[in-house]
Amino acid sequence: MGEMEALSELFFDNLASLLSITGLILGFFLNVLIFNAATDVVGDSDPDFEYAETIKRVYTTYYYERVIPGVGFALLFGNFYYAYMAGRLAHKEKRADVTAQPYGINTTGAFITLGAINLTALFNELYKEKNLDKGFGGDWRGAGQDVAEEAWKVAVSATFVTGCMEVAGCFLGEFIRKVFPSPAIYSCLTGVGFTYLFFSPMLDIAAEPIMCYLSLLVVLVGFFGNAVYRIGNTGLTFPIALCSILLSVAFGWLGGCRHKNDAIGMYDYGDGTPGSKNYYYDTKRYRTCTGTAAHDAQYAYREYAGELGSFGSGIFDGLDALTDTRAYVSTAIVVGVVSFAGTMSCVESASAAGDDYPMAETMIIDGIGTCIGACFGSYYSTTVYIGHPIHKQLGARRGYSLINGMIYFVLLMSGLFASLYQTIPGCANGALLVFVGLLICRQAVEDNPPRYWPAIFFGLFPTLCNWAKLYIDPGNATLNGEQPSWYDSADAGNWGSTGVGIEMVGQGGGLWATLFFTAIFCYCIDRKFRSAAFLSACMCVLQAALSIPILFNAETAPGKGPDSHPPYMGPEKVGAYPKKPHDANFSWMWSVTFAMATVFFLIHYGMQKIGYIDPPIDTAAEVKGTPVETTGSVASLKELEFTDKAVPAEEDAESKA
Repeated sequence: MGEMEALSELFFDNLASLLSITGLILGFFLNVLIFNAATDVVGDSDPDFEYAETIKRVYTTYYYERVIPGVGFALLFGNFYYAYMAGRLAHKEKRADVTAQPYGINTTGAFITLGAINLTALFNELYKEKNLDKGFGGDWRGAGQDVAEEAWKVAVSATFVTGCMEVAGCFLGEFIRKVFPSPAIYSCLTGVGFTYLFFSPMLDIAAEPIMCYLSLLVVLVGFFGNAVYRIGNTGLTFPIALCSILLSVAFGWLGGCRHKNDAIGMYDYGDGTPGSKNYYYDTKRYRTCTGTAAHDAQYAYREYAGELGSFGSGIFDGLDALTDTRAYVSTAIVVGVVSFAGTMSCVESASAAGDDYPMAETMIIDGIGTCIGACFGSYYSTTVYIGHPIHKQLGARRGYSLINGMIYFVLLMSGLFASLYQTIPGCANGALLVFVGLLICRQAVEDNPPRYWPAIFFGLFPTLCNWAKLYIDPGNATLNGEQPSWYDSADAGNWGSTGVGIEMVGQGGGLWATLFFTAIFCYCIDRKFRSAAFLSACMCVLQAALSIPILFNAETAPGKGPDSHPPYMGPEKVGAYPKKPHDANFSWMWSVTFAMATVFFLIHYGMQKIGYIDPPIDTAAEVKGTPVETTGSVASLKELEFTDKAVPAEEDAESKA
């Protein structure tokens, strides 16, 4: 019983992640942003849209025939190895109640890398002079093929680098924990959890409430209210995740998402994959959401079932672009840092539940699993999940991990995932992601002293900017087919400083900004001005030399004038991040700002040394559970004083799910 319940939770957790990130990369990124950019850049020279259509078709094919099978290999390896670790621990300690650590897609990392690496690589290849010259020479299909293939290779190679960073976590983990306060690491997880696992799916649920809202209620009642759906007197219970998904599927296929064609011009449902000119439509009068159209599901089955590109040109070919990943190393580093920081939390929670697994070995296996997936064509990283205490509470051992790995290997290698994606509405898995996102936010609050809560919430800002940059960036092509200036433009809605601010901190997923800003905020709270000065100085140097923290170039790219279309991406004098348009480089301001912040903190450190400012808070005593003495009108409030309160066992186990 325990094995089956744990298997259900882990299987649908992974499925929700896979379906959601598939919808993001193949839906909005590929079929909206990239397709529109490709049609705009070629203008009237490609009246049949061969450039855009080929990019979309080839990239989608690579996704289902290379990326998805690669994920199957990664999940098979990781689930089997963690089952082996559980068996080894059980044999060592002569126990029969050891539970394997859950393992799957790194959801937070996937949402960040899709925008910061995959989408950026697609844009860079789309605008690359070599590909445009090939197209204007008359071979738009060949140019589109090159764009899709090179962008896929860059993403896979960057994922391999991320896996190497996860492995390096076994050596760098303690150093990272010393340099960055715990709330800074949590803030990266919380930012992605709130923005991409809660906020973004909630928008989809709100858009189609008839189909989606009851599924959300099932998740809230089941996971937060601990309601159990018992099946008569059999002693069995109906899995919450399965119940939620089936409700959305039922309402969706019964017409809960059907709209008249002439009434929903603002909607853009479906992937638009070639196969029929009426691909989006169920009938001539109506169209429906992705995951609820019979024609789409049938087409996906005919096109991709049994097609296994990874057993051919997909194996190791994705690593050909390792030399081209220099511009994406900064994002790979921060995703790796967040991943192994999350792994440390998972291992610690498993230890608290009674199963003491080796920290270094777990980090290495997470990284190796990611690298194995990349070798077979996947650009998704994998990691251990934080739900070990819940699975142990259910009575699971290691069978659920073995079965989960086998099921996903067969499913993802069969070519049936495309059909599954076209059968399950997006908001069905979105409801499960809402639960995961809220749980991540709650864990960040529960595992950190209350005085750090403002810093954690402050860390949401860069990730929200990244979401705004991706979804409502005023630099996107407008309806008149022109590319407006991305700031202070009438076509862009006169965003002014708002657009500039979004571009400034929303780059690279916003993770570097979240990590550094939150860390400095924590040092301000603890009055550790010397540490804040050191971190600000590092940011100043990195920003000027490598453009890592905010991911901008320090020098403006030489352009062909303010009206050039597309924006000219010329050689940079300084900076490692992919080229930005000539009117979008203001990185030098942040470099100067960090230098000013360094001086600011050094002055405060000097005032602290002569007794004008109170000494730093002793966080070492806090680790031991001693109440921290605070001063000041705000810090002295009762609700902001840290006390070592015991958490009931049931609540603690639930918070670690």
